[in-house]
Amino acid sequence: MKRLPRWMRILLVVVALVVAAGLILPYFLDVDRYRTFIAASIESKTGRKVRIGKMRARLLPNAGFVVEDFGLSNPPGFPEGEVLAAEAVRGNLAWGSLLHREFRLSSVELVRPKLILLEDEHGQTNYGSSARVSSPAARANQKAAPKRAAEPVEVGRIELTDAEVTLGRLGPGARHARAMIPTVQARKIRAELSHIVLDPLRPKQWEADANLSGVVLELPGWKTPLTFRSGRLELRNGRLESEFRLSLGKAGEFKGTLRVADIERGMTAFDLSTAQLDADQLLTSRTESPPGPAQPASRSELVAQGHVVAEHLRWQPYTTNKGTAEVRIFTDRIELWPVTVELYGGTLQISARADRAQTPERFSSNVQVRNLNLGAMLAASSATRGKLSGTGELNLQLFGSLSDDWRKSLSGTGHFAVRNGRLPGINLAGVLESVAKLAGMSGETPFSLLQGDLSISQGRVASRLIHMDSPRGTVDLHGSCSLDGALDYDGEVVLAPDTASSGAPNPTQAIDAILGGVLKREGGRVAVPIAIRGTLQDPKFYPGRSAPRMESPSPAGQAQPQKGKSILDFLRRP
Repeated sequence: MKRLPRWMRILLVVVALVVAAGLILPYFLDVDRYRTFIAASIESKTGRKVRIGKMRARLLPNAGFVVEDFGLSNPPGFPEGEVLAAEAVRGNLAWGSLLHREFRLSSVELVRPKLILLEDEHGQTNYGSSARVSSPAARANQKAAPKRAAEPVEVGRIELTDAEVTLGRLGPGARHARAMIPTVQARKIRAELSHIVLDPLRPKQWEADANLSGVVLELPGWKTPLTFRSGRLELRNGRLESEFRLSLGKAGEFKGTLRVADIERGMTAFDLSTAQLDADQLLTSRTESPPGPAQPASRSELVAQGHVVAEHLRWQPYTTNKGTAEVRIFTDRIELWPVTVELYGGTLQISARADRAQTPERFSSNVQVRNLNLGAMLAASSATRGKLSGTGELNLQLFGSLSDDWRKSLSGTGHFAVRNGRLPGINLAGVLESVAKLAGMSGETPFSLLQGDLSISQGRVASRLIHMDSPRGTVDLHGSCSLDGALDYDGEVVLAPDTASSGAPNPTQAIDAILGGVLKREGGRVAVPIAIRGTLQDPKFYPGRSAPRMESPSPAGQAQPQKGKSILDFLRRP
């Protein structure tokens, strides 16, 4: 085996000695004695309290230091706490500055840091200023103190390893009583920042690159966090841009973009899209906000707005086609203006608002449905399949709270209409069977219009008048239905004299004969009171409390008396 040249052996020995010295000497250098001096120096420059744990020197691979525990407090005027805490800080010193007996940080690595970035009701932050003075006496002392130019703390590069960042705002109140209201919490962040000026923070000078894969984002009011599957984030010249893929539990997987034109202003624009969104899982992900003390209303400010697209929306057992939504997020509320969904041949449009300043959160919404194919929609469920067909429309205004017991809080008003439909299995003439014990006609009832008013309260949907026009007669009902589907309606069916089909028993004529013999009338219409009970899936028809009656036709040429028009009459199409 060929021996190494002598110069190479000497070089290897020297390298081994340097490495050994670099590994051993730091244990003999007592840099921990400078801890108090370093803390005092940082406090004098920043105006903040500093917590520094045990320190030790490091020579390899670069000259530097390791701090086992570090914390930087909030500035004056904010509640007690720390804006930054880290399990360890690894700093590297620039060799050039060391040669001139100066200590300049070339890079810093923060291991498992926690940043809590706060904003108060006046727009002041706990990271943008190093010395905020809250009381008049403190401000007077500051004016009396000699002026001294602040020296910025600059770092060439900062690495964040497994970082946790919390964004929040402070409610109004006394200095020590103000509670933090979190808006976003992000975990498992890995990022690299450069051109950093730490005091005061100058984010527009920063540059950053972050790998979003594995980052977890927690939002208030949601049990399921957002988990990033992939993506990158870039910060340049105060502008932040990102492309990513993320999942919200079982609700769906999204791809999207995010843009912040000016990170110091903080307004975020975003676009999200998904192939399928499961509305049931989305609602399950919501959680009721814990009750807390009432806080005075804070200023309302737009913090984010964006566009959301779902190619398919599933709400068991229904599936819709493309849905879109415009979302605006304020500090005190969330607005959707509007949500538009292609729904069984028609459209569903919802405009909604959720007020986050209340506990539990309150919401209001306007719902509009047009050209809905009711037969196709009800066919999606075995319980409602074949119960009703026609083209439906709905206008509804809803109010309630985003809580587990939302049904009790739900209230609202509106009206509906179904045109040119059929009621399979329900025969108006057959209703007389329960009164006259006659054989009713099987089949179905066609109708040209079915409409009514709606009033939602205490878990029930009530109607003062539901009216149906059919070639076989008319129906007028009043009553209510529970949100679980239990029916409680009373009303009257007025049957036309020609409701019978050829070759079948005619209950109308039989009732006509009975009542006509008593009342000495002929050729009238039969008015039969009815009651509807049971459920939406299995409605039950019963005779009403009053007796049937005859309505005689008006003589030819005689004008019919004009009935007073209700609001429903104006909603009917000519």
